[in-house]
Amino acid sequence: MDKLILHIDDKEYSAEFSEGNPNIIINKKPFQVDLIRQMGENIFSFSVNNRICQIDFEFNEFDKSHINLNGMTFDIEITTETKKLLKQYLKQSGSGKINGAGIIKAPMPGLVIKILVEEGKPVKKADKVVIVEAMKMENALQSPIDGVVKLIKVKEGQAVEKDAVLIEIDELT
Repeated sequence: MDKLILHIDDKEYSAEFSEGNPNIIINKKPFQVDLIRQMGENIFSFSVNNRICQIDFEFNEFDKSHINLNGMTFDIEITTETKKLLKQYLKQSGSGKINGAGIIKAPMPGLVIKILVEEGKPVKKADKVVIVEAMKMENALQSPIDGVVKLIKVKEGQAVEKDAVLIEIDELT
């Protein structure tokens, strides 16, 4: 059974489903969902517990999207438990600043897949700097600050432990 976390506007829902099974469990409540027809590239008509719903999905390249359900529009973010834990870890670690430097640490044990920056080069806050694979998922870690890459402490293909320092960034003043 696949598990997703849905953020719709300001609320969080857990969703579980299996391919080929019309039942979807949202916050431990079962819903029978059947596709009636597809009316456009992203427009669908569903039966949800025998109620007809028209849904228009607007996807974008980031995790945030929009749905229009029977004329009402909602912001939606679809994520997994792994991504949720990663975001919580990054929030708990604060801005990543230690003595003016941006410190990017491994959020969990994993493998460095790709380093996206070079020492001495500038980065902006939220730029992707390194991709770490953990639990069969690739996680792009971002710069917590505007700055210059001071030190890359890992190499591509290297296994890392949780909290290992991967990259240090000096803050721009």
